[in-house]
Amino acid sequence: MTLQYASEYRAAARNMLRGRWGMAVLVGLVAALLGGTGSNSFNITYKFNGGSGNTSFVDQYTNYGSFLESAWFHMVSAVVLAVTVICAVVFLIIGGAIRTGYCKYNMKLVNGMPAGFSDLFSEFGRLGTCLVMQLVKTVLIYIGMLLLVVPGVILTYAYSMAPYILAEHPDYTGIQALRESRMMMRGHKWRLFCLQISFIGWAILAGLTCGIGVLWLTPYTEASTAIFYLELAGDYYRA
Repeated sequence: MTLQYASEYRAAARNMLRGRWGMAVLVGLVAALLGGTGSNSFNITYKFNGGSGNTSFVDQYTNYGSFLESAWFHMVSAVVLAVTVICAVVFLIIGGAIRTGYCKYNMKLVNGMPAGFSDLFSEFGRLGTCLVMQLVKTVLIYIGMLLLVVPGVILTYAYSMAPYILAEHPDYTGIQALRESRMMMRGHKWRLFCLQISFIGWAILAGLTCGIGVLWLTPYTEASTAIFYLELAGDYYRA
């Protein structure tokens, strides 16, 4: 039976996650760390507190200026930059395969099939295919974002099913998966948007836990999206 409302997708996801939350949280955490979730970025906040309560603003400014000119600052900056570049390259190379593997894990999960940690790395044999899919998708969405944002948002939803399609069709190329996703999502982008926006309350609660709640929110949203895809794909391939 076709699900109609976001609450139905969420209820179905909770039902399939019952008794399997531990593994789902672990797999989701590793997927996020390796750039394989829907959002491939992390916001890290650094807080510097220099000087005592009796230090004047001028002294603090002078000390901070001296630090910026020091060799230590330049060395730390170089290390941070190098680590950032390395992480970006690693995410670019393996992110598509991790994302596709994570989609496979979630599809097996919501289908009631045995789903394990190894599913996350199951697509490394198609690293090049997944890389092409992820790279082309990212470039197209970025170009769309430059065109007054709205086209980028539309493309984000149009190509959102590509990793699921790639996971289900081992013979597909990355371009084929993107093309199929675009056709599959015709008339359904708004439905997926409504499903995702329905998690905003949970996202706020997760934020109040200093981000710890995201560990549970990620598998919840991913399982719901996997159910959405399987329903959509069933109708699409039967047509």
